[in-house]
Amino acid sequence: MAISPTTTSLRPWSDLPPELLGHAIAHLPFPADRARFRAVCRRWRSAARSHIRQFPWLVLPDGSFCTVGDRGEAYYFCRQTVPSVPEDATCVGSTGRWLALDRTDYAYPRSKLSVKLVGMASSSRRDDTKHAHNYLLHDPFSGATVPLPEVDAVAGNVSEWFEIRKVLMMTRSSVPDEDIIAVVTNSIKCNIILCRPGKGACVLEHFRVFDVAFLGDCLYGITPDEDLFAFHLAEDGDGKPIVTKIKRVIKHHPLVDEEDFWSWVDEEDDDMGNDDNDGNGDDDQDVLSIDDDEEEELDDGDSDSFNGDGMISDGEEMARDEEVLGEARDYITTTRRLVKSQSGELLMVRRCVQEPPSSPSYTRKVEVFKADVTAGKWVLAADGGLAEDEAIFLSRFFSKSTPAYGDIKAGFIYSDDSNDVVNTRSWTSRPFRFPQVINMFTRERRTWIFPPELVV
Repeated sequence: MAISPTTTSLRPWSDLPPELLGHAIAHLPFPADRARFRAVCRRWRSAARSHIRQFPWLVLPDGSFCTVGDRGEAYYFCRQTVPSVPEDATCVGSTGRWLALDRTDYAYPRSKLSVKLVGMASSSRRDDTKHAHNYLLHDPFSGATVPLPEVDAVAGNVSEWFEIRKVLMMTRSSVPDEDIIAVVTNSIKCNIILCRPGKGACVLEHFRVFDVAFLGDCLYGITPDEDLFAFHLAEDGDGKPIVTKIKRVIKHHPLVDEEDFWSWVDEEDDDMGNDDNDGNGDDDQDVLSIDDDEEEELDDGDSDSFNGDGMISDGEEMARDEEVLGEARDYITTTRRLVKSQSGELLMVRRCVQEPPSSPSYTRKVEVFKADVTAGKWVLAADGGLAEDEAIFLSRFFSKSTPAYGDIKAGFIYSDDSNDVVNTRSWTSRPFRFPQVINMFTRERRTWIFPPELVV
């Protein structure tokens, strides 16, 4: 005869040990779920407060995501897509809490990790095959979606080589369609696309910019040579974004036989109007181009092309480590990322990652430079470049400076492509390992997304 426990012998849910509550919270990454958790009782509310992590998430193209913690552990890895993301959408970037999504018939970029693992999807690309694309911004926390038909009109029918490199939003109000959105591509024909949803778009050609950052009323773009361009922004009478002035504020020192393709910007005194422009310029003022002779010079050195468009470098350099003897030498990859600091300065973070042939990669060197537009040069930050309570998250598709809170440590630089984190206070590194399933795809297109701040 079974004996049923008496009601008095059962301990209430509020008596669960803190470690079990912490494990439960780790599997509730969404703010709404954590709000329900906190509402159970005072003890659970207190447990939620003590387990605040506030780390951004890593999101992969197929919508898989993971949250990580201070020890580099995966608190939660979801092999399904972020809820509310369409099944036929590929994540091609992020901006703050928004995901940039691409809906297309080109299936490989959004193939599930398990499919790629067994080689059921081919990664080969063709330059003679075009695909239709529809781009949109999606907030997985509120469910809001903003279509980007202006981007579709420019980049909606492109080859398999076409890539969105960066999607960045300049917030000007609480209404998304009032913001200016910058889309950076690998095509020299539509290097930068500026748009306001429902208002129109402006296309910048030929600059070979691979990363951008908004600062004030300007969009700053960096080239693989570390030239820095400032694009002064305004809008016409219909609200369409326009560029009123272009200035190369930092110029690299060319080699002896190297031609400076951007001298025309300096010689013409950046005349796209003036700072007093009232936003009512002509229609041809918001589409930039150069003459045929200059275009031939620019395209002459391109090693790859697709559909007649030059492919722009992503600013990464790979070299063999000459200090290591033997055939199995390490590779060293150098990357550059633009970041707006918490104090409003423009930073360039230059990282060198060591890639041994038979062991995990690690950060070899990090340098943080400040843009001195008055002197026209990058200045190495002696103090590490970060404020006292500031940290930086880097990825190829979205980088962000953020205040230090929760598990985020002040002075630390977190990267999505290495197994360590760098402390700029001491210039030392410490382990920070992602889940193994994430590390299997070190070159995978993945990006940070920043959930709204938790209130406990």
